[in-house]
Amino acid sequence: MRRICLVALIGLPAAGKSSLCSWLLGQQTALRVRHIVHLCYDDFLDATPSADLAYKEQRGRIFKLIEKLISAIQEDADWPPQVRRISSSGDYNTGRHLILCDDNFYYRSMRYKLYQLCRDSGCIFGQIYMATSLDSCLQANSLRSDATRVPVDVVRQMNERLEVPDTSEAWERNSLTLNGLDMDATGSALLAFIAALLDLPAKETTSDLPPAAARGLRQDQSLVHRLDLLLRTRIGALLERLTQEEDKRLAGQTLNSRRKEILTKFRTEVGGKQMDGEGEGDALDYYVNLLN
Repeated sequence: MRRICLVALIGLPAAGKSSLCSWLLGQQTALRVRHIVHLCYDDFLDATPSADLAYKEQRGRIFKLIEKLISAIQEDADWPPQVRRISSSGDYNTGRHLILCDDNFYYRSMRYKLYQLCRDSGCIFGQIYMATSLDSCLQANSLRSDATRVPVDVVRQMNERLEVPDTSEAWERNSLTLNGLDMDATGSALLAFIAALLDLPAKETTSDLPPAAARGLRQDQSLVHRLDLLLRTRIGALLERLTQEEDKRLAGQTLNSRRKEILTKFRTEVGGKQMDGEGEGDALDYYVNLLN
């Protein structure tokens, strides 16, 4: 049986995510996997003003590529030609595959989309958060070439918006935080973490659930996601009224903390309830207005 584990790498630019992936690519024997795939989003994204596609559309194409890759592995079909892989020479555990998604993933909603894909396709989902300090990232970023260096204001903005994994959330429970790239100190823990992920049972998909339960699960997840988007939109509108950058920064921190509290309250009070379209709209309006 083929077992696919997808790991999202989280962290600021120059936090060490790609270096970590490079180290893991040499550990296929230790991890006893057939293939390791390093899917670096930077290889597919064009953030320049002259890009043919908008940034969101480009990310959508990468997501489709991951979907095709998972299907190809599961169906023993040809892999998408854009995907590079490291193959093990061993004959053991030929059904085990590790996919490393190397991106910033600073918004929780970005990672949740990958989790949903894993849940619906019967894969295992995990996260590694590179908790490198902002100063260290800025220093490492400054040493990059002009072509790969990220503007300083973009790195600072990501740092303000970064939502670290919340292990109290069931879907983010399989997370590991690393504070540096000292493989002598953390390598064994990292390998143990991924090995434990690979040994987990595949997630139950909604197609395996009774129809009523599957509908309820999809509705709960859809409503929470819609509420999160509405809250983020409201926060953006509120911040636009402020003129001082420091005021925006402090207000943004306060409002985002409040947003998380509202989402928790929503899950507790509304989760699992069946509502029609009008009821959903009224509920969302009520919880969005709690932000004021």
